Amino acid sequence: MKTGRRDFLAAASLAAASARVLWPVRAMAQSGEQAARANSLTIVFDERLADSRAFAFRSRTMGARVVPLRDDIGVLWFQRLMPLAASPGNTIAGLTRHADAFLLTCFAQSSGMRATQRTAGAHAGADTLVMWRLDR
Repeated sequence: MKTGRRDFLAAASLAAASARVLWPVRAMAQSGEQAARANSLTIVFDERLADSRAFAFRSRTMGARVVPLRDDIGVLWFQRLMPLAASPGNTIAGLTRHADAFLLTCFAQSSGMRATQRTAGAHAGADTLVMWRLDR
């Protein structure tokens, strides 16, 4: 497979952006706090998108918990993510489409979490990926 300059720059910027999201996992891994590492970062990914799956795989290798987006964001939030959001010290992050990131951010802000969003794609559109992070 031949990769052009544009593809290389997109992959490099995605890797640089993911480094910022994953820094708590790296810091804990270096200090040897295995229990804290297992509970501190949860990554939400869209299993239909290759870049999102790759991001989740990379995050899992660094010790993060990964949660697939599936089809119903409300069920995901209330069953899996809201209990994590309620306990201090947990961070929820992801690489999803803009609409999914927007809805999860709205749920999180209503729970008192702070959201950070950054567009990972070179152009805006329906399939633009957004990297986001939710902290208490």
